[in-house]
Amino acid sequence: MYKKKNNAPLYITIAVVVLVLAGMAAATYIKKGREKAVQEAQAQAAEEIPMHDVLLYKTNAASIEFEKEWLKSDNDTESVLRIQEDTLVTLIVTPKEGYYLEQADIVDYDFHEVNNFLRETSTEAIRVNFVMPDTDIIINFDFAKMEENEEKIPETENAADAETEQTTEVSEPESPYGLTLHGVTADVILSFNGQFDDREFLQQLGDALHIDSARSEYREVTDVTFSSEAYEGEQESDKVYHYIYFNEDPAWRLLATYYLKEDTYLFTELVEEMETETQAQDFSQGSGAYNTGQSSYGNSYSGGSTGGYGNGSVQTVTTTTAFDIMQVSTTFLAYVGGKEAFYQKAFEYVLSSGLTGNIIGTMSSYEILPEEQKAEFKITLNTGGSIKGTYSKANGKLQFSGL
Repeated sequence: MYKKKNNAPLYITIAVVVLVLAGMAAATYIKKGREKAVQEAQAQAAEEIPMHDVLLYKTNAASIEFEKEWLKSDNDTESVLRIQEDTLVTLIVTPKEGYYLEQADIVDYDFHEVNNFLRETSTEAIRVNFVMPDTDIIINFDFAKMEENEEKIPETENAADAETEQTTEVSEPESPYGLTLHGVTADVILSFNGQFDDREFLQQLGDALHIDSARSEYREVTDVTFSSEAYEGEQESDKVYHYIYFNEDPAWRLLATYYLKEDTYLFTELVEEMETETQAQDFSQGSGAYNTGQSSYGNSYSGGSTGGYGNGSVQTVTTTTAFDIMQVSTTFLAYVGGKEAFYQKAFEYVLSSGLTGNIIGTMSSYEILPEEQKAEFKITLNTGGSIKGTYSKANGKLQFSGL
């Protein structure tokens, strides 16, 4: 007796495979479409930024290096560069033996000076930095001859080798941590009172965030941008405040505080604030209120408290405590229950100790002891004290001491 074979399962399998392949093809098409759209948008945005010419006069007293992509035309006496407006321009000037760079004259065609700053490198080269203005400019370098050195080259030295050494061009090492800096405007440079050094800024940023560490949450940062948003918080006259953000994402940002006297930076993580909670308490002589203030989760906390007393009247005394913790390991945070829990408990301990003002802590050491199910750590404070703490994995509790 002939029995008809049921091919339904085969057809269903084929249909499923076809649908999966179609879905994958569609996803790939959509992804490529989005990538193309992003590239086109970036190209369009780049085209919208005005370009201006730089007339760079050549000199026999030095070699001058710049980005090859800027070169528009070149001859024996001058180079013409084409650079986007608001670009932080770096020229590497290497004086030949017997000469030194006195100054860089950078002006527009109305002879208005363009602010610039010179920085020495680890070699004899000089970095000349300025922000490309919204007009064509002219650059001319002024060199002077050094006084003759009475010390002669030893006779045993090969003269040909000496000549080669004198004429060899020296290129500056790549940017610290491979970072690219954006958004450095003339206003940004002026705010640093002539002390801004782009390489030193990136070096300190990379050091503070441990960008070269596989455990750092900033390890994928490639681009750093000075935000156009002005800092409107409390400011001190000997400090400079700027928001910066990473990888073209304005939401991923920090506050960079520059200490003019110490020539150092402090980078503070920005976080959302939680709403203020108010609790009422009864006092034996009248009425009063306790305000928990505002606290933030992350590397930056602020808080305040008010107390009232009197016979039928209320007198308010306000104190403010700001507490920042720097260089906290993400591995440590994961072990102790997360960033929010750790920072909040640390902040509460600082408040309970009675400390007020702007307090900055640095996690100077930590140790995870898996066999004992605990972690130990130490936070050094800018006030001179320190906080010692332990975390118990068994009960999930943090304990602090030292204040």
